[in-house]
Amino acid sequence: MHIKEEVRNILLIGSAGKGKSTLANVLTETNEFDENTNRIRGTEELKSEEFGYEGIKYRIIDTVGFGDSTKSTGEILSKLEKKADIISEGLNQILFVTSGRFTKEEVEAFNLLSKAIFDDQVTDYTTIVCTNFHDFEDYETCERDRKIFREETVKFSEQLAHPVIIYIDNPPAKGRYLSIYRESREESRKILLTHLKTCQEVYRPELLAEFSKMVDEFNLIIEDINKATIIVDFYLNNCINYLKEVIIEREKIVEMIEERKENVKEQMKQRCFLNTLGHAAILSGKALAVAGLWFPPAFVPGVILSTGGWFGVASSDSVSIIKENEAYQIFEKCLVNDKEKSEMLEISQIELKDAVGKFKEINSRFENSEYRKHDIDREKIEVAKDVLNKIWGEEIKSDINLKTDAKIKHSTGLKAVRAAVEAFCKLVPSPLSFYCIYRDHKEVESRTSVEDMEKAIKNWKEGLKAFKEKEQLLNLEYEKITSCKEEISNLLLPLIEIPNPA
Repeated sequence: MHIKEEVRNILLIGSAGKGKSTLANVLTETNEFDENTNRIRGTEELKSEEFGYEGIKYRIIDTVGFGDSTKSTGEILSKLEKKADIISEGLNQILFVTSGRFTKEEVEAFNLLSKAIFDDQVTDYTTIVCTNFHDFEDYETCERDRKIFREETVKFSEQLAHPVIIYIDNPPAKGRYLSIYRESREESRKILLTHLKTCQEVYRPELLAEFSKMVDEFNLIIEDINKATIIVDFYLNNCINYLKEVIIEREKIVEMIEERKENVKEQMKQRCFLNTLGHAAILSGKALAVAGLWFPPAFVPGVILSTGGWFGVASSDSVSIIKENEAYQIFEKCLVNDKEKSEMLEISQIELKDAVGKFKEINSRFENSEYRKHDIDREKIEVAKDVLNKIWGEEIKSDINLKTDAKIKHSTGLKAVRAAVEAFCKLVPSPLSFYCIYRDHKEVESRTSVEDMEKAIKNWKEGLKAFKEKEQLLNLEYEKITSCKEEISNLLLPLIEIPNPA
């Protein structure tokens, strides 16, 4: 149902430099529109102006140039969003401004606009305005050119070969022939307004009415992609930093454990040597003491020698236990520090995974958006698609295996009890000293006292190599995310004009 509006909205479209803004000044009899003669730049911002003529109120809406302009059709559509409240009222006429003949690019841009916000009936409400036509007042010349114009246009577009074609001459209002130019502009204005007076019906295609909503919804998706990318960037950065801390901490631990391990090994060698001497003294003393049963003078030296050897072994065992205990205390402290760092890294991995997971819902909204389905701004859509593919499609692999087999089997209390029992057994005649000498020697060879540390070092050295490779991969991911942030933030300012979050 078409309703006559109080204000008739007239939308001007066309390539840059074809005279749209000049035509807007001609119709409104103002200089409010920038008559930029630069075919490359053309009109930079969308502008509207109201005026009255013979009791009818008109509103002229000048758009950003397309076709051979540096502006993409998507940018034009985004600029139209600023006047969405006006455009949603409907359009009485669309003036497609050109000079000479349509180019293939102009037709393609018009078709894209038709697909994005108009429909198949758009040409019923479109008037082709040929500017800079000096013989615009010559009816026969205009008719001949109309015929040729339609024949050439149909090669590009059957649709654009049928609208009304009006010829005018709207030269710039300056120069030595100013009075002649003004006369041409005034006559051109009368011709156009006479035609516009008959354009009473209002064009309200469904897509045009929904255009503002589609843009708003898609802009919200862009905002959400931007926010989600910033969050992923934050947690990925955390993950990298915590991984660096784990690597540095484990490198320090490995170095420290190796140093302590060497100290323990050296202590074990000294203990083996001293204990061998001590056990030799115990065995010799026991032999003399036993010989004292038949040769009494040997008994006392035997007891003294055996007792001295016993004290030597006991002292060596005590010092060894204390040294091992100190080494393992440091080892246990290192394990606690590593566990804390590892837990922080694990938490950051979970947070990063959750942050990446947010893109699933955003990607679903993107795929189902009307904006994307109607291909309103292909460049903008491709950027959003690229960012979603890089983050959600490829998905950041942040999982890092932090498990270690560093389990402490060392027990100071157990070693002390064993030493006390052995010390008691050494007081009586027995072959225990031979066993202790053998055991101490085997312990130096097999290093059973430091096997926990050696196992941890082996695991961590292998793990550090994998961690450093993972760090390199995450740094590459971070560069990718940084690139995504730049891509999506570039969409925010020029197209949606959202203030920079920073």
